[in-house]
Amino acid sequence: MVSGKKYMGACESLPLGYTTSLLAAHHHKGFKMNLIKSEVKTMSSREIAELTNKRHDNVLQLVRKLQSDQILTPEFQETPFNGRSLPVALLDKRDSMVLVARLSPEFTAAVVDRWQELEEQAAKPMSQLEVLAGMANSLLEQERRQLEQEQAVARIEQDIEKVKETIDGTQVWEECPPNAESITAIRARINGKYSVPAWAINEIVQGDYGPRPAGSVRNKHENANGGTYVVYWKSSISKLFDRVYEEAEEVTATLCTHPYVSKRFKMV
Repeated sequence: MVSGKKYMGACESLPLGYTTSLLAAHHHKGFKMNLIKSEVKTMSSREIAELTNKRHDNVLQLVRKLQSDQILTPEFQETPFNGRSLPVALLDKRDSMVLVARLSPEFTAAVVDRWQELEEQAAKPMSQLEVLAGMANSLLEQERRQLEQEQAVARIEQDIEKVKETIDGTQVWEECPPNAESITAIRARINGKYSVPAWAINEIVQGDYGPRPAGSVRNKHENANGGTYVVYWKSSISKLFDRVYEEAEEVTATLCTHPYVSKRFKMV
């Protein structure tokens, strides 16, 4: 832990406003920063390729093979290289040694020396400038996370608004589409074509045999209190009753039966 005097000394060379912001962030709840450089945990496949004078794509190929053989446990990430985003493997000390032993055993010493350099650098205390730079980076990271959270909340709110516009997963319209109709309109149309009574139409359309609703329409009647009513595609209803007409069995000249209708009904 750095004492208050030392910390202020580290900030003296910076503009007052910047120093004040960093101090405020330092004392902000949840703000944490290690004044010892983080231990180096990985070495990249690109660095290993350079140390062993190998092509990076060949190194990556061997990494993936050893991973599939459950010998290595690397992590992969995309990194910019010559204007392109290319994959690179990150290996811990043990995996990097195994990889070099497979690639070029004669370069093992070079990799050991490199690891020693990295570990010595990682153990050094941070300079005053690095302390401030680390704090600034931490602030930027916090702001980035906060922005991501705000964007996520905004997306959730948008999704909620979309859900409000649906009922049971169907579309809600302000006006009934011209190619859709309510159960009241269906009763009138089908009765006029086949003379099927309203109760039988209800059973056929609204039962398991009927089609899925096209959606709902907001009821603008003054007593509806913002409610909705279900509508169906006209083409689906027409096909449904054409099928019922073919499947129905005549009992009398005007009455017939159907497996999805509870009793005899008129259909001509």
